[in-house]
Amino acid sequence: MRWLPFFILAYIVLGLQLGVGAFVSWQGAQPNLVLIAAVYVAVNAPRDAGLFGAFLLGLGQDLIGAHPPGLYALSYGLAALLVVGSRQLAYNDHPLSHLALALGGGLITAVVLYVHGLIRPPGQPLPTDGGEVLPALRPGLGMLLLGALYTAALAPLALWLLGKTKPIFGFRSARSRPRYG
Repeated sequence: MRWLPFFILAYIVLGLQLGVGAFVSWQGAQPNLVLIAAVYVAVNAPRDAGLFGAFLLGLGQDLIGAHPPGLYALSYGLAALLVVGSRQLAYNDHPLSHLALALGGGLITAVVLYVHGLIRPPGQPLPTDGGEVLPALRPGLGMLLLGALYTAALAPLALWLLGKTKPIFGFRSARSRPRYG
């Protein structure tokens, strides 16, 4: 895997997530574009590079977000383990595989964020200028699951578009990979 194109992809996807995420939300749930990029890297890169690349994408999302560092890095690392482990079971260039892998990664991310919200509740309530007190919010499980479904629905198109860039990253197509067994 070529690392310069990877870091350019990470920069673009993190910027899109930060800038466009709220505008494309549906029923309050945002698609996780960085997770789709992590799935793309984990599907196509060699095992160690795919795991490390997904972890770096998660760390980048942790750094631009308002949550504790490590949550997305952990969840994307776990999602990459799922993706790398499924390479022998599924045809990785098929849209249904893309949908299933993105849904699995989205569910892993939702569970990690929800469990973190249960273990470490959000901060203190915030007082407003009018004397009211706004409660501290934690992500609801329903909203996290809806975001995982939204991400999975966008994944086949996004991964098909990213698949056109395989030569830039130094990834081999499925046809040029050796078959074992």
